[in-house]
Amino acid sequence: GTASRQKGFLGCIRSLHLNGQKLDLEERAKMTPGVKPGCPGHCSSYGNLCHNGGKCVERYNGYFCDCTNSAYEGPFCKKEVSALFEAGTSITYIFQESYPVTKNASTSNSAIYADAVMSKENIAFSFLTAHTPSLLLYINTYFHEYLAVILSKNGNLQVRYKLSKDGLLIFTIDSGNFANRELHHVKINREGRELVIQVDQVLKLKHNFSEIDFKAIKSLTLGKVT
Repeated sequence: GTASRQKGFLGCIRSLHLNGQKLDLEERAKMTPGVKPGCPGHCSSYGNLCHNGGKCVERYNGYFCDCTNSAYEGPFCKKEVSALFEAGTSITYIFQESYPVTKNASTSNSAIYADAVMSKENIAFSFLTAHTPSLLLYINTYFHEYLAVILSKNGNLQVRYKLSKDGLLIFTIDSGNFANRELHHVKINREGRELVIQVDQVLKLKHNFSEIDFKAIKSLTLGKVT
């Protein structure tokens, strides 16, 4: 502005990207006279529309509610997608009432039924508890294989795969006590032989199976195994 003898810019500039890199305007504003960090935006007017701990996030032409740290979803974090478990209770989803002995006995369009092999798992959930030991998630098959996510007695998180060829594999996340009455986020992704486990948005473990055939999914249980 001064070089061309014009008045300088008066107003707000937010989220400046140059050649794919995001420039830190806030830090630079703190050290520049006459410039202040922060910029009134949509969240200053509509941020209170994000409920239940949802965080208002600014966009170029609007905003959205980030519901990650809540047990809710939807545009305003108002749709509850959680369950409170009392002692000894559980929820079970049955995927198939009876497993066909022969391939011709029954057919299904779903990949989780019959002889279909699960080539990948993509699991994400959040939990909050102060009690150990406890079982968070358990998936079993008609071939006595299973995947289980468990809180051990000392609060460590364990992911267990029981496979017909590799036997029992236990992956332990021992980076703290997860039964601390705080919300924790777990992501388990397996594609083919590669397994990736994330806890609280941090990569905790990678593993390559020698071979995996996770097939004929029978049920999924949350809470406990009877």
